[in-house]
Amino acid sequence: MQGKIENGIARAWNTETARSNLDRWLSVCEKEGWGEMPENIDLLIQVFGASWYFTRFIFFRGCKVACYFDEPRPDNYPRAELQDRMFGRMAGDDVEQKMDSLRMQKNEVMLQVLLEWLSGNMDQENMEVALTNLAEAALWCAMRLLIEEHDYTNEDIATLAMGRMAGYEMNFGSDLDLIFIYSGRSPEESSTLVKQIQLLLRHIAVASPAGILYEIDMRLRPHGTSGTLITPANYFIEYHTTDREIWERQMMTRCRPVIDDEDGLAEESLATVREAIYHRYDERYLRDEIIAMRRRVESELGNPKGKYEIKRGRGGIMDIDFLTHYFQLLHGHENQQLRTTSTREALRQCEASGLIKTDQCSELLQAYNFMKRIECSLRVTDLKSISAFSQQPEAIVPLARSMGFAGDHGSEQFLEQYNRIAGSVRNHFETLVGKIS
Repeated sequence: MQGKIENGIARAWNTETARSNLDRWLSVCEKEGWGEMPENIDLLIQVFGASWYFTRFIFFRGCKVACYFDEPRPDNYPRAELQDRMFGRMAGDDVEQKMDSLRMQKNEVMLQVLLEWLSGNMDQENMEVALTNLAEAALWCAMRLLIEEHDYTNEDIATLAMGRMAGYEMNFGSDLDLIFIYSGRSPEESSTLVKQIQLLLRHIAVASPAGILYEIDMRLRPHGTSGTLITPANYFIEYHTTDREIWERQMMTRCRPVIDDEDGLAEESLATVREAIYHRYDERYLRDEIIAMRRRVESELGNPKGKYEIKRGRGGIMDIDFLTHYFQLLHGHENQQLRTTSTREALRQCEASGLIKTDQCSELLQAYNFMKRIECSLRVTDLKSISAFSQQPEAIVPLARSMGFAGDHGSEQFLEQYNRIAGSVRNHFETLVGKIS
């Protein structure tokens, strides 16, 4: 047993944290008479060394979740199965208790996904799909609960996802980028639905011992924070089919329905909007606008002092996103296969269409997975939306270890690889789209 423990701690991201948490866990097991559980002590150590959030959750739930370390876990997480199971198990006498039950179930499923990822049984892409399906299922359950408890109808509101949620690319700590639309039949209906959305947002974001369900971001709705919480479908269509700036077209390439009404309001509305998103663009104008926006984001948000910014910084995730936006908008009017909400799938379709070479696609996909894995390692600690890390080797030892760089010079080796990959991404962007600097 002691040999297994030492081997596990030697592989943990943060060895000191892992050892301290394990000592506390073994003490609790002895006090509660649980015995030595789980049997897969190595995997427990990995969680203790990786995530303070899930360490707290394991201590909070005790033997009720410790069994997940030894039991077979699903290799995929279909949304329909998740929402049926989660909704059927929501227990309590009132809305608050049932929402707390939903938060608990979300954490349990998320823990199972983390265990599969840490075990190497689930790659980065499939992990993100699982986390997206979980988010959709939790959102559906929350909406359904409030509909039943407050005698609302679920036929009036359709929900669109934006960003990573739209692309099935959510990570630990990702928020929900949402737009709510409705048929817009009467002002009275609008007032009622706004109250319904306000109640939904309040319940989803409220803090509890089990944490919040999700953070929600609605800044991408028409007119952003000054816009209404729920938009009439005809206005949503009008807004996005009139002249809009290129950055708004870029954002709308990452939009899909996640909860629709029985008449398909969201899909029908988005089908109309897509024709405006993917119209014919002047190539020079499109390129200049995308490069200008990329340069602006990097200048304003991509250079935090003493840190590397993996999302907005030079050669980061947004280089790859913007590159795919460029080809999708330039050629999407004639090639519907490019009209995907996933950055990874957009790269694959660009290769299939001959827009980028096979080696370029392969390198960009590998870089994207590398950056998203860094993002995962940063965020899983406490499920916070973090996208930057220190440039100082001594400050990033756990991060380097999470990326497979252990040993005395692991941090330096990780930084070397990060800079090499970020440089390669920037070179691909400037070769395929244009110079940023």
